[in-house]
Amino acid sequence: MTDFWQFPGPTDNAPEWVQPFLDADADWTQGRARAHTSGSTGEPKAIDFDLEAVIASAQATAAHFGLDGSDRPIRAWSALPAAGIGGRMMWWRARILGWQLTQSRPTARPVVPERPDGDRFDFAVATPQQAEALAQNGGLGVFRTLLLGGGPVSSGLEDRLLEAGKALGCELHHGFGMTETLTHVATRRLGTALYHALPGIKWTVGPDGGLVLEAPERGVHALHTRDAVEPGTEATSGLPGFRWLGRLDDVINTGGLKVHPADLERRLAPLVLSLVGARRWHLAGRPHAVTGQQVTLVVEGEEDSALGLTLLERLAEGHPYPDRPRAVEWRERFEETATGKVRRR
Repeated sequence: MTDFWQFPGPTDNAPEWVQPFLDADADWTQGRARAHTSGSTGEPKAIDFDLEAVIASAQATAAHFGLDGSDRPIRAWSALPAAGIGGRMMWWRARILGWQLTQSRPTARPVVPERPDGDRFDFAVATPQQAEALAQNGGLGVFRTLLLGGGPVSSGLEDRLLEAGKALGCELHHGFGMTETLTHVATRRLGTALYHALPGIKWTVGPDGGLVLEAPERGVHALHTRDAVEPGTEATSGLPGFRWLGRLDDVINTGGLKVHPADLERRLAPLVLSLVGARRWHLAGRPHAVTGQQVTLVVEGEEDSALGLTLLERLAEGHPYPDRPRAVEWRERFEETATGKVRRR
């Protein structure tokens, strides 16, 4: 069975998994661009975009990554599904910018076609989970630049990807964006903390600490996101950017102390991962009679009381601060959105 497909190209005998992409492409050629939100913060909904906004997003990506001055078609690769904006934008970029796109079957462990020595893909996109599989099997070696999207990158995974990328000559970035903004409006190079805006994007921080976006060419005006950020300046380049702290909806208020769980997870990851191994985990707030909310470590899998006690002891030793988790909660299996993101509950 075919695991990848070239686009543009003949559509005869296309495998079944390619059909959703061909449907989206047919809409594009008829003047329509539609995508569905991921469902991370509510029920998924369809959004129709102006074609000029899609074109502006595609051109901004090309300019941001230096892909707009080539004397040959850009060779691109994707393993993202057609259901999300990330996968659709890759097909739309191929249409708009004249790229040669290789679409792999969207799976957690995608197959990458072999390339002649030195003939790499110029630009590629993948989820963090897919990138981890590519790092394990050496697949990162066929990309010059790989942009990650669709979810956060844990500190442990970031270290592994950086090591593999350095060994295989692949430059890795993480994108920040959403369906409403037609994918990434800012990116950061893995190994750095600050996201830097793409051309045509302006951002500020609202009174609630949330990111406010202006992207008029994409039809985005004063979009108040639910993403908590703090501004900063890159030490080496002096470029301004923002650091993502997490979702405002997830903030834990424990005794008047506001804790951003996503930010704290990155700092606790080395301690937690050394004990939980492959189990998934996250932090959440739970009601507490004295502090209002209590920072709780939620771990996927069968309950293990001894491991729970060890986790709390190790965290108290390695992170002796007021924001550390004070309890462990076990979940047989985490709930996920339609696009595979874990629901924090």
